[in-house]
Amino acid sequence: MARTTDAVAALFEAAGVETVFGFPCEQMDPYYASLAGSDLRHVLARSEASATLMADGYARAARTIGVVDGVSGPGAAYMSVGLCEAAGASSPVLALTGGNDRETRGTGVIQDGDNEAILDPFTASTADAETPDRAVAAVEHAVREATTGVPSPVHVNLPEDVMAAETDREPRGDVDGTYPRTRPAPSDDSIAAITDLLADAERPVIVAGEGVIRAGASDALSAFAETADVPVVTSMNGKGAVAETAPYALGVVGRWGFCQVANDAVADADLVIGLGTRFGELTSVGWTLVPEDVPLVHVDLDPAWLGRNYEPTVAVRADLRATLDALADAATGDADRAARVDDLAADRADWRAAHEDDLTSDETPVKPQRVVGELNERLPADAILVSATSFPGFFSGAFYETETAGLGYLQARGSDGINVCLPQALGVQVARPDQPVVALSGDGGIGYHVADLETAAREDLPITVVVTNNDSLGSSKMSQLGAYNVDQSTDFHDGVDYAQVARGFGCAGERVTDPERIGPAISEALESDEPTLLDVQVDPYAAPPVLVE
Repeated sequence: MARTTDAVAALFEAAGVETVFGFPCEQMDPYYASLAGSDLRHVLARSEASATLMADGYARAARTIGVVDGVSGPGAAYMSVGLCEAAGASSPVLALTGGNDRETRGTGVIQDGDNEAILDPFTASTADAETPDRAVAAVEHAVREATTGVPSPVHVNLPEDVMAAETDREPRGDVDGTYPRTRPAPSDDSIAAITDLLADAERPVIVAGEGVIRAGASDALSAFAETADVPVVTSMNGKGAVAETAPYALGVVGRWGFCQVANDAVADADLVIGLGTRFGELTSVGWTLVPEDVPLVHVDLDPAWLGRNYEPTVAVRADLRATLDALADAATGDADRAARVDDLAADRADWRAAHEDDLTSDETPVKPQRVVGELNERLPADAILVSATSFPGFFSGAFYETETAGLGYLQARGSDGINVCLPQALGVQVARPDQPVVALSGDGGIGYHVADLETAAREDLPITVVVTNNDSLGSSKMSQLGAYNVDQSTDFHDGVDYAQVARGFGCAGERVTDPERIGPAISEALESDEPTLLDVQVDPYAAPPVLVE
């Protein structure tokens, strides 16, 4: 017999989980006692919200389920912030809430709450364990559900008395926290139908989404694109599905942070092949970009999104890596398509050259484009850039180029929350301790979880945080001025020094106002073994590539 939480901790170890995240509470004391006796590392975040976002970043970078714990009631409510992002991005995060004893909950006991009801909108399943045996079984099932098929967040509520009780229930021998657990192959007929369409196409284009990265299919996509001579555009959260320095890579497509050449390639296509993309509003520019009269192929593992926004000529519900391996084997090159890829690569180079003045600008306040240009020059090929949404995401989406295929760029498009960047990047750094991780955030976004700079210092996470500080909510300011000619509640107090704040939390910090200092400061931060924040004063009126109605 063992304490229930001893069995849960052993289950996580057997599943391949090395690190868990959370925020302690009395109800979770049995769990923390078990963690103390295990080989699991527990990272204390500064809130349940940031802990959940760390677990999300960890899950994506480690390709293993992320685990987070927190208290009943308010803790569960804060967890929903991170689970909202995980749900929107199909990220496997297991949330454990510490509930009150079964005999006392619902009687006005502190921190009480219906945790299942709170987290149900953001999880594929939620369970309330009533017995020690059922608690172990519920966690085991949650791990399996989160990682089988389309990854998803899940929740288990553990009452304190259940956690403290003993059980002889042991984890099953097949428990595994890595994903994807299964790789359903496409049918031969599906592959034949796609290759037949490709053989007749003169201007095909691949639209790659985050599903390619989640499936570990980036190398397979690169092989298919090269073999078949087909250019690749990506959604914002699919950025990095192929190395963006490859000749067939045209950059981000859509409404925000896009490359015009990518948009034009889709608009001019005579065959669109969507891979792991939802063809959402941003990617499709309000469902206007994909031509209505051309064949469309859609490959996705998620039946909820397969063919949802466009009626496909060929719909394939299958694993993306298995599908792309099969397509690469079946495809043949085409001289005319190869020449088109070369022409589009030249067009992309010309497009980038047209922005070179901004990317190398010496103007002050600093242009955000210069910050991204310096990140391009200074970050090594294996670095991971975690960008906030809004202006940092618009600029980096358009102008930052991943040099290798795979997880080299991450942006919170699951929820579009500007709050996600810092804690998500910390989770990535925990999962990838030997790779440089850079968080790029605006001053609006960094304010949400700024206290987790202390987490970075305490946990010895050598992350580099770059804050593009325009003393405002730049995207909201631009939107209000453009739509209604007003500027209401978009400005912060002038002169907030985030570098000084970082130093107060135990990190290195530097305020940067000289454009020539940006590059060296980034290099020094990357070479340092301590977390470093660079507060870069940027032009509040610099406009990123966006399409507005």
